[in-house]
Amino acid sequence: MKIYERYVLPKMLNCVCGLSLLTPYRQEIVQKARGLTVEIGIGSSLNRSFYNSSTVETVIGFDPSLDLIKMARAHTNKIPILLSGGISEQIPFRDKTFDSAVVTFSFCTIPDPKQALGEIRRILRPGGELHFCEHGIAPDGLTRKTQYFIEPLWRRLAGGCHLTRDIFSLLAESGFELLEHKAQFIPSVPKFAGYLYQGSARAVDRT
Repeated sequence: MKIYERYVLPKMLNCVCGLSLLTPYRQEIVQKARGLTVEIGIGSSLNRSFYNSSTVETVIGFDPSLDLIKMARAHTNKIPILLSGGISEQIPFRDKTFDSAVVTFSFCTIPDPKQALGEIRRILRPGGELHFCEHGIAPDGLTRKTQYFIEPLWRRLAGGCHLTRDIFSLLAESGFELLEHKAQFIPSVPKFAGYLYQGSARAVDRT
């Protein structure tokens, strides 16, 4: 599996996550970013062209895969994008640093998404927003059964990707309030992997 994870998986993830049919969903979310932005699980930087240079100062992106980071460094960008390796459960930045956080198709692979969301809450400034685009658990029973059945093998082949996470519930349980948001099946994508959660959220003040 080490050969697969090192040489096959990064290229496969870059190809699948970069499918043109996902582009409008990514673009819609990423264009909401403002100011100093952190991108969680930036991978090969597939979102780089969607950032609005008139509203985003700098993007700081990190990813646990150094091979994907290497791919990202090969691109030129219209705004500064600083890249580093790292995991979402231990974000190496000070409290209240960022105006925006962006996560696209990454919560599915984070081992502890609630801890990662706690870290995102910590580094967002008051009023800062998290913008997300993620696939997850479907609303209908048949698709859910398929997702639970496939997930053990799917996780091994797809870099730890979960099919059954409820993104809206994870956000609420982690101290975020949903702002504009929606969920829908993506046309032309198998239903077990194609139920999409999109939107923005703001941390709830717990003081």
